[in-house]
Amino acid sequence: MSEGTNKGQLSASELEDLVASTDTGGRNPTNRHVAMLIAGVALAWSLFQIWIASPLPYSLGIGVFSSREARPIHLAFALFLAYLVFPAFRNSPRRSVPIADWALAIGASACALYLFVFDTALIKSLMGTRLADRPNNPNGTDVVVAVLGILFLLEATRRALGPPLMIVAIIFLGYTFLGPYAPGLLAWKGASFNAVAFHQWLSTEGVFGIALGVSTDLVFLFVLFGALLDKAGAGNYFIKVAFSLMGHFSGGPAKAAVVASGMTGLISGSSIANVVTTGTFTIPMMRRVGFSPEKAGAVEVASSVNGQIMPPVMGAAAFLMVEYIGISYFEVVKHAFIPAIISYIALVYIVHLEAMRKGMEGLPRASEPKPLKWALVSFGVTISVMLAIAGGIYYLFAAFEALGSSQNRLFAVLIVLGLIACVMALLRSRAGEDTRMRVLSTGALVIGVSAIASFGLFFFMDVLTRVTGNWTQWAVAVLLLAVYVGLVRYCSQFPDLEMDDPNVPVVRLPEPGPTVKSGLHFLLPVFVLIWCLMVERLSPSLSAFWAAMLMIFILLTQRPLFAYFRKEPTEGTVARGWSELIDGMIAGARNMIGIGIATAAAGIIVGAVSQTGVGAVLAALVEFLSQGQILLILIFTAILSLILGMGLPTTANYIVVSSLLAPVIVALGQQNGLIVPLVAVHLFVFYFGIMADVTPPVGLASFAAAAVSGGDPIRTGFVAFFYSLRTALLPFLFIFNTDILLIDVTPLEGVVVFIVATAAILVFTAGAQGYFIVRSRLWESAALILVAFTLFRPGFWMDLAVAPYDQVEPTSLVETLERATPGTELRATVSGMNDVGDPITLTMMIPVGNEATGDERLEAFGLMVFEQDGKLIVDGTAYDSPAQQAGFDFDQIFETLDVPTAQPPRELFYIPALLLLGLVYMLQRGRKRQLVEEKKRLKADKEATA
Repeated sequence: MSEGTNKGQLSASELEDLVASTDTGGRNPTNRHVAMLIAGVALAWSLFQIWIASPLPYSLGIGVFSSREARPIHLAFALFLAYLVFPAFRNSPRRSVPIADWALAIGASACALYLFVFDTALIKSLMGTRLADRPNNPNGTDVVVAVLGILFLLEATRRALGPPLMIVAIIFLGYTFLGPYAPGLLAWKGASFNAVAFHQWLSTEGVFGIALGVSTDLVFLFVLFGALLDKAGAGNYFIKVAFSLMGHFSGGPAKAAVVASGMTGLISGSSIANVVTTGTFTIPMMRRVGFSPEKAGAVEVASSVNGQIMPPVMGAAAFLMVEYIGISYFEVVKHAFIPAIISYIALVYIVHLEAMRKGMEGLPRASEPKPLKWALVSFGVTISVMLAIAGGIYYLFAAFEALGSSQNRLFAVLIVLGLIACVMALLRSRAGEDTRMRVLSTGALVIGVSAIASFGLFFFMDVLTRVTGNWTQWAVAVLLLAVYVGLVRYCSQFPDLEMDDPNVPVVRLPEPGPTVKSGLHFLLPVFVLIWCLMVERLSPSLSAFWAAMLMIFILLTQRPLFAYFRKEPTEGTVARGWSELIDGMIAGARNMIGIGIATAAAGIIVGAVSQTGVGAVLAALVEFLSQGQILLILIFTAILSLILGMGLPTTANYIVVSSLLAPVIVALGQQNGLIVPLVAVHLFVFYFGIMADVTPPVGLASFAAAAVSGGDPIRTGFVAFFYSLRTALLPFLFIFNTDILLIDVTPLEGVVVFIVATAAILVFTAGAQGYFIVRSRLWESAALILVAFTLFRPGFWMDLAVAPYDQVEPTSLVETLERATPGTELRATVSGMNDVGDPITLTMMIPVGNEATGDERLEAFGLMVFEQDGKLIVDGTAYDSPAQQAGFDFDQIFETLDVPTAQPPRELFYIPALLLLGLVYMLQRGRKRQLVEEKKRLKADKEATA
């Protein structure tokens, strides 16, 4: 660094090696032929993945690969490259590939390809049988290949990801064989050698299961898309934009680090790479404005790890959730959106409080901005006026059916709304040099144009589809081409963003306007990706394919177009574009090596869980430790998630914790009166698994940040964990208040939930940090945390004040259903036997339908019951009915039946919470005023003395 390299601080080349050793492989052979072979295999892997994701094989009728055929090829590429680019040990050659590694690479890829080659029609014609013809009956060759394949995979896992995942996989494999010798609670009957070999390697239950399928079908394309974006210059663009917008605030570089990490998290699947990529620039700047090495590193760690919970990619976990939970990708993103956003908002607030506590200043801007307070006033006033006008127009149109469907009425309302805002802006713009009016008019104009652009686009696409019919795709392609060329022409008016040297102090921040405008074309492929996923509802793989295709086109054409519009020589620009494209595709494949290996190795754990039933053992262990207390169940599950997630990359992390611990919460929650949506459970274990990247002693992201900052890695990890408390709080809220996940809420309720949740997380952050307006007293911090809890979960206090349920006789189930209000749910506890014949008590929810009678509502639910000796007993459930899915089964006995009561609105408890918040604010504001006056007095005394 410019100020001298600190102890423990790594150079730029050492940081590159750190990322390479954890993500892309630390070996770069000097032999040109070997380097070309590695690059060629990586490029071939990318081309193969693009081919199987494209619609071309189905259109042409050739080269169609099923998922079962594509998975072995995907893993073969990953294993071959893993042995070539990841050295065996620290002292192994970095500039050459030993003969042993060549042999291992060939052997490992051959074992993976065995599943593809020996399942073809050609093999059947030559040998009379193929793999698919001998399920659960492997021959000697199958077993040998399976054993060697698992050994090869474990060694590749150790090289690419370190020992933790390999050790966990070996433990689960050992448990599969040694089950009869395990102590009491852990004992199981065990499995034969052939059964384990088939289950783990030759079937789709283990290594080649769902996890590797998601890596093959979805994850690769998103990682490739991120690599292409980065090669095009989008990574540097995001960092520069963040600094230009946030760098001038108090503690600005730290706030810019949070925003930059959030944006790069959208295209990065690795928290460690995110730390090093953005931290190389942000950490030195944070230190210059007053952050200690540990706090600078901790801010970067917390913001980079948060990138893994940020939709749409979520470190590839979003796509795994689609498969494991059985809901659409759109639903996963919807549920994960608010927690991720408010978590980032809270982290920016943490940085703000740290800066306020130490009186830090931001970096100087190139020019003075317009007054922020008038921009905020403009925004608020304009939004209020527009909403009032929109409501009036909407209900006026709703009274008449002249405009047809409600969707058309909504489009009309929004367009009229935008036009009104634009007229307001034009009228106010005549205020001349009046700064307030100009800011107000600008705000109105921006909102108006945004309304027209956003909702007019929906209307335009609807019209375009009707007009072009079967040619819609080509029409959209031409439209995208025109938009892209227009954006490039506009962006060419501004200078390119050069990569900054992190060793050179930043004297002045870049201008926000030119910085943002210089790379607007990078947002087009991101827009296409989100549009395909969220609006067109295409599959994630097809959406990523079209976004990647656009990104490839941009890489090939952006430099020639920029040169043309700037009237510069275009010679060499096309070749440079091709070079960047090939580099991006190679980088994307190398970024996928670790993920491909991780998903395959995690498949061993998933296979062991399905074969041994160890999930039930973990549930029994957690139940024993918690004694049935819901909060203790969640705390112990969170601790286990942290332990199991140590040292694992995001994708493998989620596979392990979701397969082992998600069923624990579901089962124990149902036994103890807590019914939790499955997506909330999966997000719970995912969040705590991700926290393992922060938590000492293994927190890899903390070690990476300490390598950049020169700080102590353990202290950096503890500070980062303290900063991440707001992330640790959110999973508990998923369980007790599913509104935060937008489950069963209307759009208007969703807006209210977002506003309240944001306020609550900010208040909690202030309480946890011990600083609000000034340093908080202990009781003030406790009061702030209490306010945050009340805002997050007002229902807790309402349930204490008014019982949420009244208990009735279970035998009156039919009559109770008939009297209950449609849309509500009855709560029942039933006793029965679990799968192994042990007694168990479960809590069930029975929804009240719109049918006319109680019998019809019970039939619609799919539940059949009968009364015997004064007890209500389950007689059975309809196949695939809601009752069967809820867990009702033959011969269960109803123990209790609860009917929901008419509680007052739980939001009433916001009133005392806000009053308490106001009290703390007034007290701290008074102390703040006293401190300011004291500083002024001391300054005056000092000047008088001088």
